[in-house]
Amino acid sequence: MSITLRPATSADHVALRALDPRLIAEAHLPGMTGEGFLRFQRYLTDAALNDTNAKSRLIVAVAEGDDVLGYIHVKPIHDEVLDCETGYLSIIAVSEAAGGQGIGRMLMAAAESWAREQGYPSLLLDVFASNESARGFYNKAGFIEDSLRLRRPL
Repeated sequence: MSITLRPATSADHVALRALDPRLIAEAHLPGMTGEGFLRFQRYLTDAALNDTNAKSRLIVAVAEGDDVLGYIHVKPIHDEVLDCETGYLSIIAVSEAAGGQGIGRMLMAAAESWAREQGYPSLLLDVFASNESARGFYNKAGFIEDSLRLRRPL
């Protein structure tokens, strides 16, 4: 299968939003419902789709026929620890049908290339602790845990 990475267009938005349930499939938090997670993910996806920052990128992986297989959204953020601008991978998603075909690695390579082109010292991301699949993928991609958010349900 021939796979192409290209900038996303508004014509891709429906397909990108359709990946929201996959992004939260392994997410678990005390007191959070599936509908709550979906609302949260929709908010993040809409923010990515509507990002107008000139440095940000929304990139899709497509097969022949322009079928969307996955996408990334990367943007600049201020790293409070290092006190500098750095890259942030806000979303990486691959369709279930395209899983295991290297699409995630292709998208991650595009995110890293973007961060290097910007001259950033690192690429940051957030992941739910319960998302073992994503955490394994990020570990294999060279990401290390540098902070940990703790929550105490009340």
